[in-house]
Amino acid sequence: MKQCYNWENNILDFIDINSNRYLLSFKGNKTVVQGKSGTGKTLICTMLTNIIDDDNVILRPYSADNIFIASKKDVDKVFEQSKKLIIIDRAEFILNQQLVTFINQDRINRYLIFSRKPIGLAVSPNYFATLYNNNGCLQLNYEFDEVGWN
Repeated sequence: MKQCYNWENNILDFIDINSNRYLLSFKGNKTVVQGKSGTGKTLICTMLTNIIDDDNVILRPYSADNIFIASKKDVDKVFEQSKKLIIIDRAEFILNQQLVTFINQDRINRYLIFSRKPIGLAVSPNYFATLYNNNGCLQLNYEFDEVGWN
């Protein structure tokens, strides 16, 4: 069974039940994806949740055991994760100052954070991205790639 998220390459890569591909290549440990409604942020979370919740282990093509999707009801479990890609959708409604401080200091996990507005994370402009559809494949578009902005 293939992992949706490859820790070594820092790439999220899977195909959903509708044959849509998601290929997100991350630059660092924290990626913030901003964008308007309908760009695919929540769709990624929904598709990964379907993979995580799929009880048919034999026929399931992907494993997402190294991914944690934080929702409003279980966001406190972020503190318990270890060596996971933590995905936070609608971060502007979920994150509080304690979580922002934790994420800024966390060196064990990686983060994919979806937000429609700035949320106070200490992230270089190099790690802000938007989603775009490249011939049926949802990918990240980083706005900056400046040397020295880490």
